[in-house]
Amino acid sequence: MKNGFTLVEIVIVVAILAVVLGLGYFVGFDFYKNYALHSEKDILISVLRKARSQALNNVGATAHGVYIDDSSYTIFYGNSFVSRDSQYDENIRKAPGISLSGLNEVVFAPLTATSTASSTIVLNNNRNSFFIDINSEGRINWR
Repeated sequence: MKNGFTLVEIVIVVAILAVVLGLGYFVGFDFYKNYALHSEKDILISVLRKARSQALNNVGATAHGVYIDDSSYTIFYGNSFVSRDSQYDENIRKAPGISLSGLNEVVFAPLTATSTASSTIVLNNNRNSFFIDINSEGRINWR
């Protein structure tokens, strides 16, 4: 009598391990994509709040805003991104793989922090979405 495993037993164990590891990979990748989306939402909300806070506190005695492009968020001083004082720009890199649509520039007025735009920013990772609403009073809400 010989001790050991048959070829069929080894193939079955390898197949089971492949299925379990394959499912783990997809679950882990989905977890990472959701984490990245949540993190990007938190970063964008922080950027918007910082610009609003600077305007409310009248830093530099001017309006403050946020400009969103394909690769970064820019906190700027001035009434618009085009007419800003670029020496005060603060650039924050945007995470790859997350698309943004909707509002791409918002400016908060000094002392009141009212907003020039009343709209929604949509963050999307092809599975889930977050919506960040900014109203004319400068209030920032997300869902």
